[in-house]
Amino acid sequence: MKYIQNRTNWCWVAACKVAGEQYKKNFTEFAFTLESPETEVAVSNLDGLRTDIVKRRNGIYFVDAWQSAIARNADFLHGGLEGNFPGNDQMKMRGLKYVVLGDCESNLIQTITLGTYDSAHSLLHDYCRQIESVFERHGCLIGNAILYPGGICHSFVALDWKKNGELVIYDPWDGNIGTYTIDEAFYTGFLSVQGKGILKWVQYIV
Repeated sequence: MKYIQNRTNWCWVAACKVAGEQYKKNFTEFAFTLESPETEVAVSNLDGLRTDIVKRRNGIYFVDAWQSAIARNADFLHGGLEGNFPGNDQMKMRGLKYVVLGDCESNLIQTITLGTYDSAHSLLHDYCRQIESVFERHGCLIGNAILYPGGICHSFVALDWKKNGELVIYDPWDGNIGTYTIDEAFYTGFLSVQGKGILKWVQYIV
């Protein structure tokens, strides 16, 4: 439950959690944790809630406390409300800062977005060296894909770029970890349960 998105539009939230936690493993001086010892929080807003994923006790649904906190703090458009809201690029960068520092506005770390969903060029064509450098320092990045045939956007996490030229990708929708060729990841598409995806733009901590 902690790493699988708890609402249908929370791929960005779960992706921020995974990528931010990996950064904290590499840089142990950043050790922000939620003040509450609770690992899950009760919700009354059932919009988009994945009732097959989240826990239920005494008729009340509970979501992962981290996902709830990221959504409420990083989503600057909805005034701290927790709902089934998709995240834009700025929210994802704020979410990464929140996971690491507990402060979406902090300048202690820097986040960046590379690429766009409508770019005519492959993300790898334009930003190969920058992407490689993230994995060289044992980081990971939020990889945003367009899914075909529907054309919807979905956030994955690229976990590792192997020496044999394969990319390891985590899907927050179902928790699947797949290994794909670079050609599949950036050009021809890789298969997920929601369709074939091509990574078009990314966010990561610099």
